[in-house]
Amino acid sequence: MRWCAHVFLCVAGVLLSLSALATAQSKSLNSADQTDRAAGKRIFDAQCAWCHGTDGVGGTGSTLQGRMLRHAADDTALIGILKNGIPGTEMPSFAISLTDNMAWQTAAYVHSLGRLPPQKVPGNPERGSAIYESRGCAVCHIVSGRGGGLGPELTAIGALRGPASLRESVMTPEAAQSPGYLVVRAVTRAGVEVRGNRVNEDVFWVHIRDLAGDVHALEKKDLTLLERQLKGTLMPSYDSVLSVTERDDLVAYLASLRGGR
Repeated sequence: MRWCAHVFLCVAGVLLSLSALATAQSKSLNSADQTDRAAGKRIFDAQCAWCHGTDGVGGTGSTLQGRMLRHAADDTALIGILKNGIPGTEMPSFAISLTDNMAWQTAAYVHSLGRLPPQKVPGNPERGSAIYESRGCAVCHIVSGRGGGLGPELTAIGALRGPASLRESVMTPEAAQSPGYLVVRAVTRAGVEVRGNRVNEDVFWVHIRDLAGDVHALEKKDLTLLERQLKGTLMPSYDSVLSVTERDDLVAYLASLRGGR
């Protein structure tokens, strides 16, 4: 009998949780009042602003100051992202730390950010596009199907990261390493040194793509050194290469890249 009572309580708890989630998801975010949005802002500032920036201006995470969010087409999707994260991205799940009501309040605050005017980015995107081409950025990055694949694709980078984060990548690229672009340095027994992005690695082999785009398949038993450079990057700094105006123009161009949106 005790076991049956325990099962009943567990099932009842699950049903109550699902009911609460359904209730939260059925409430339109437009119905949130100032108290709800203020509560959501406090949660956002504590949990989300680290990546998405104050007021959702963007950082290493995407800017949220837009009426249409890349992964959230409606209220239910936005609440679901806050609870479950986005698989395959750096957006984690907050299911443990957020109750259903907290997730709804946070979503209501994020929803309100879409009413804010877009952040103004200094610089001229057209001039920035010319700088991007002339300074060799297209050799390593792809935009709308054109360019090289040594670095991350930039077709929608303006929708994925904020202007401040883009500027940091241009000025100090080693400060924020992109996922999947770990730099490794290997030295063979013959004294040959290979440095580049790690393409693949297992117990016996490591594959490295160098600056020329060539992939080297190296057997670990033939190496005298295999160094993983956690702060390393193949991208050069443009801090001393570009003028202040040119930096503004390049960042403005990158911020304008939104994948056709």
